[in-house]
Amino acid sequence: MRIKSLFKNIFFISLLLFLIKWFFFINQSQETDFLVKFILEIEDWQYFPLIYNLSNLNFNPSYNTDLLSLNYLPLPIYSMLYHSIFFNFLNIYGFILIEFFIIILFFYILLNFFTKIGIEKSQAVFLVLFLFCLPNIIDYFELYKIQYVGAIKELYNLRIPRPSITHLYLFSFLLLLINNKKNTEFKYHQLILSGTIFAFMWGSYYYNLVTSGIAFTLYYFYITFKSEQKIQKYIKDFFTVIISFIIFSIPIILILLNSEPDYLVRVGLTDLDYMKKKILLEHFIKMLLTAKFIILFVIITLLYFFLKNKKTYKVEGLNLLYLFFISSFLGPLIFIIISPTISEPYNFTNMIVSLTFFVLFIYLFLLLNNIFSRIKFFFKISILFLFFFYAVSNYSIAKQKNSKFEVKYFNELIKEIKKINLKKNDSVLTFDDRVQTYFILDGYKNLVNVSGIYIPITDIMMEDRIINIFKFLNLNNLNFHNFIKNEKRGWRFMNTNIAKTFYTKYQANNLTTYKNSKDFSADELKFISKSSPLNSQQLIIPDFEIKRLNDKFINFSKNISLNPDLIILNFNDTFVKDITLDPNLYCSKVINETYMIYLSKKNDPNC
Repeated sequence: MRIKSLFKNIFFISLLLFLIKWFFFINQSQETDFLVKFILEIEDWQYFPLIYNLSNLNFNPSYNTDLLSLNYLPLPIYSMLYHSIFFNFLNIYGFILIEFFIIILFFYILLNFFTKIGIEKSQAVFLVLFLFCLPNIIDYFELYKIQYVGAIKELYNLRIPRPSITHLYLFSFLLLLINNKKNTEFKYHQLILSGTIFAFMWGSYYYNLVTSGIAFTLYYFYITFKSEQKIQKYIKDFFTVIISFIIFSIPIILILLNSEPDYLVRVGLTDLDYMKKKILLEHFIKMLLTAKFIILFVIITLLYFFLKNKKTYKVEGLNLLYLFFISSFLGPLIFIIISPTISEPYNFTNMIVSLTFFVLFIYLFLLLNNIFSRIKFFFKISILFLFFFYAVSNYSIAKQKNSKFEVKYFNELIKEIKKINLKKNDSVLTFDDRVQTYFILDGYKNLVNVSGIYIPITDIMMEDRIINIFKFLNLNNLNFHNFIKNEKRGWRFMNTNIAKTFYTKYQANNLTTYKNSKDFSADELKFISKSSPLNSQQLIIPDFEIKRLNDKFINFSKNISLNPDLIILNFNDTFVKDITLDPNLYCSKVINETYMIYLSKKNDPNC
């Protein structure tokens, strides 16, 4: 009866949160094309084409009917699997429906975890609801402007697919481990599930695997320390975890073995030699030795021992949380020491910050719980207030996003394109990656240009494609140079053209540069030397590489025939003003302040 009542509460809480969010999302500007709205207003839309391809079991998409036999995209399949299944049945609406089940799982996992620690149901509901609303609180009050606070949002939010899916694995692992009591043996089904979750973490967000693997090792020996467990049981347990991990890792291994090597570099994979390991270790150790972290470490440790001695809550739960806190900063250090490669190491910092907050918040809640409990209806009133705030914040978010001109302009573009008799196999050329995403999700098969993170072609093929398009558009070497040149934007160097094509291939910071080059201007070198090794999304191309690309453009002699049926241009691309096309072949139309199109006269002779 208790389980039925708990699930009923979880269902209605999840349904209410789900309806609040999507009511405001759908209700704002109903005349906007739904797919346009989805791409422009949902975070991490760059994952949508990858999910689309996984739903079709297409691991080497080319978006070109003449380009076949490519290597695989190294997809994080276990983070996108569920969205791809729902997309396969319900198209883009599957992304909405699955979110309802994601919210249910989030509440089910954490409510069970907190009640097992010893927190009463109404208090646990408040705790989970607060964590769920926390990203909205941070955004609504602009708390992200405070250093590290923005990283707390990475603890959990509904961004697709990270952390909405990836961190459900982390919380599931916490729930799995808390069922063990001190001085007992691990059951085989727990070990099998542990290995399985490890594989899911590896195939979705390996940073969770690093932290969870260390926490599991520490917690395993803590639980079995005085259990009179024989050495044979330790060996069996080890192989049970490893075998289940390997079995569920087979799809990941097969994908990686067939992946395009250039793509792995484009998404930031960096080799770690001795000097690079030293740079990263020094950076993380320096961060851990700051006064802020030491104070937090002391506070969490004192709270841990105080709560443990108080014996009000389950000791295994308190220990498990503390071990995860310890593992959050031991993990990056151990990983850097033993791993030959790394990608986007800033995610380790986000893990340290978010898990430190998670453990500190729960410990403080447990400490102050008795005080709150004495206030009549405190938790019930607080729960109602959180629901009210969630509604207000989602209304504010929906209104703010809908007021942006880019939604209006994008929608006008799509309305105009729908008037054209364009077939799914007709070729489309655009540099706008959001427009590319729209056409991919809408089932178009022949895209002349696609963002570098959507397609597993080699870098040489990518270079040839861009140069050939520039030649077709009658752009000159100065246009090409401006397309690839290094640009300082705000606090970092970031040429968005390079980011769309080669992503982080040319990342530049004091950890790494392209081919470990020092061939930069004096100002660029100075900036690189002061850039954090975690700043993997800063892009600076060495001078020799810019020269090579410029020379390649000038001497390019490959004759790759292009005859796109539709060309979509974004006026934010500076080279657009210099494009010239034969008026006998194409007619042009300016859609709005952002977009214009060229339509082939073979599709519409009277255009």
